[in-house]
Amino acid sequence: MMLTARLLFVRCYRRNRCSLPVRLLLLALAIALPAGLAAQLRQSNDIVSFRLRDGYLIIVQTMVNGSGPFNFLLDTGTTRTVIDPSLARQLQAPDLGEVTLNGMLRTRQDKLVRIQDIRLGEASFSGLGVIVDKLPRQKMLAPGIRGVLGEDFLSNFDILIDFKERTLRFGSVPTAGERCRFETMGQHDGSLTTNRLLIAVEFTEVSRTKVQLQLDTGAKYPELFPSIHSSLSSQPWDGWMATSSGANSAVIYSNTAIRIGTTTVRGLDVVQSRRVLAFDAAGLLPAAIFHRIYISHSGGFVVLNPPE
Repeated sequence: MMLTARLLFVRCYRRNRCSLPVRLLLLALAIALPAGLAAQLRQSNDIVSFRLRDGYLIIVQTMVNGSGPFNFLLDTGTTRTVIDPSLARQLQAPDLGEVTLNGMLRTRQDKLVRIQDIRLGEASFSGLGVIVDKLPRQKMLAPGIRGVLGEDFLSNFDILIDFKERTLRFGSVPTAGERCRFETMGQHDGSLTTNRLLIAVEFTEVSRTKVQLQLDTGAKYPELFPSIHSSLSSQPWDGWMATSSGANSAVIYSNTAIRIGTTTVRGLDVVQSRRVLAFDAAGLLPAAIFHRIYISHSGGFVVLNPPE
């Protein structure tokens, strides 16, 4: 049984040893694609239902090259769309060669294939070059998925994610709510990154420190990367603290609050990872800590908890 954030903290605090399911999904750098990928886009005003796993992972039924539907993770923290090798073989997707991907923890070579058409409800994108990967960790978290819809697909649409109703609303603009800007360009280990949602976040418990976090539907907890942002770790935190051990060892700050613009979310468990990352963002901001979130890729802003 998977633990909730609150239960996880209590058990870590009592035992002082635990393993955290911190961010596992792919972060890729901006890469040059082979010539001839002529993309075509079809906008939508559709409403698409999704399945929510473990309270935060969004699983959507996706059509690929007219086949399916297949279960995909919808992940704003993954810059490139990914399919598993069996689906690539089933679709007989044309091979476009290999690309070098710099993930958050390692660099690897992956196969790139061309997808004729990928469709979520009525929203579709044709001519997308996608990564082929076995997705072992993602399938452990969400058994049965065949791929991950990344920001290379999602960035073409404005989407309202409603975690309470478990729906995606394409093209629907909230009539009220504060517009908080995000950046899409960044860097990892000195190289350019694109297709990211980087938002300024203030930690009210830590001397009102403001940092840039990446908005991520694939993250369960707010997570900090202290390797290049040590100012947070040196500040006094209110609330309880626990320490975990293992490959993903971390410090957990309980009952913290964050502020984005005028929106404040309280009672969060913040994970301070000990992983060494050459990453420009200070950490990850889970989308699921909001009941509803509107992402305007066309306008470069989000609306947090817009009124229904």
